[in-house]
Amino acid sequence: MKPAYRDLYFGMSDARNEITEDESSFIKSYVDLNNASQALVNGRKFLVLGPKGTGKSALAWYLQATEREGSHLVHVRDATTLPLAEVPRVQTGQVAGPERTVVAWKFILLCNYLELLLSDKDCTLQFDKEVQRVAKLLRNFGFVGDASGRALLNASSTTIQIPLPKLGPIYKRESKPSLNIYNLVPYMETWVSQALSSSRHVLLVDGLDSIFLNDEKYDESLASLVQAAYAVNQKLMSSEASGSIVLLLRNDAFSRIALSLPDSQKMRDDLAFDLDWRVLSGAAGVNAPLIQLANQKAAKALDVESVRVLEYFPPQIKVGQRGQGQSFNTLKYLLNMTRHTPRDLLRLFEEIRKVEASGIYGSKPRECLDQEVIREGVLQYSSKYFVGAISNEFAGAEGGPESAISAISALKALDKQQFNAKEFTAALEDLGHATISADKLLTLLFYAGAVGNMVAGRSESYMHFYHRRDDSEVYLKGSFILHNALVHAWNVHRGA
Repeated sequence: MKPAYRDLYFGMSDARNEITEDESSFIKSYVDLNNASQALVNGRKFLVLGPKGTGKSALAWYLQATEREGSHLVHVRDATTLPLAEVPRVQTGQVAGPERTVVAWKFILLCNYLELLLSDKDCTLQFDKEVQRVAKLLRNFGFVGDASGRALLNASSTTIQIPLPKLGPIYKRESKPSLNIYNLVPYMETWVSQALSSSRHVLLVDGLDSIFLNDEKYDESLASLVQAAYAVNQKLMSSEASGSIVLLLRNDAFSRIALSLPDSQKMRDDLAFDLDWRVLSGAAGVNAPLIQLANQKAAKALDVESVRVLEYFPPQIKVGQRGQGQSFNTLKYLLNMTRHTPRDLLRLFEEIRKVEASGIYGSKPRECLDQEVIREGVLQYSSKYFVGAISNEFAGAEGGPESAISAISALKALDKQQFNAKEFTAALEDLGHATISADKLLTLLFYAGAVGNMVAGRSESYMHFYHRRDDSEVYLKGSFILHNALVHAWNVHRGA
């Protein structure tokens, strides 16, 4: 028997919240795109790339949640607790420069990876007294765990000296009673490379999305972080070590720093996993990964062989006053309310499900959703979820919450779907926000998916949104178009 739409499961916005609420449901319904989890556990990939909302964090938390079921151990490190812009200032014992920043990041990664290894009771490092004593000193200094941010700030003003335990190879080789970060890193690399265990180990660095487009120091630090992770992973792979270090990163951020990375193309080609769920053009879109995600998640949660979510919808969606206006193909209509990301589409389906389950438009389950249920669900999604999601994209950006308020207020004040930079600037001035750069705000809005560019083609114009193409770049001198979900949320006048 076909399950009712109101009984389908689409999860929560945040994978961590979903795990806290019901870990078993999260694990059971998780959809592993192209077996990404095994690619990370096996150490074949060290970069996970994709726009915000494509499931990078969900992948990390799935790996951690399934530790007990597999042969791997995982530690998810939240980079938002680290002062990234300060890492280039960490006194490693070297002169200032890119190499010092890379070493500082190596040290940070190795501290956390060493802690992961030492949490494994089967790891051979458990029986190395020298490693145990150095690790204890690193914990005392605060370089491991939630307090590491403060420790790094201290290390940016003075060179930290790690006292040597009076035993082991370091004590025998070194003539000094202590080592700085630069001299300690090679020993740490050797320890983690030679460690043996029956389990695989994966350190995942998440939270890099939250500081998107912060400042030049962020990009410098981020490039060094990628270079450091690449170097450490090469060492681990060449030694056939028990694990690897994985960075979860926006693909546009990786593209920005690529020119600073001599091996960026090799990294992307050989060692990066793209979480690409995008819909294929035309009728093939119904079988694209993004639609299959919704189908599989719902089916897994209910323990049924298959669910085809789109079969609950009519072929056409009517829009306009009381649904008497224009009709659109259902797939196209629904997708254009999203940024073509899993989080957006699942939230859209969930808001429609909640309206159907409420019984407001009829208490009996139906084979096909009523047009009013769909329109109300889309409105709830647009006004409650999408507007807030766009505001959250400004977290960590220059100007902070004030920038988000200014940008969104200006978009609403325009009250039209198509506009240009001059009109946006005028709206900012009318609102008293002229001190904030209109170009910077438009750039943020473009990469957040709130606006796209209108591009003139040979026969007709088309919309160019960031999330739909890998090579999307904002064109500030051209025409912009407001995302359909914001048009819907704010009841904006459509057209130019």
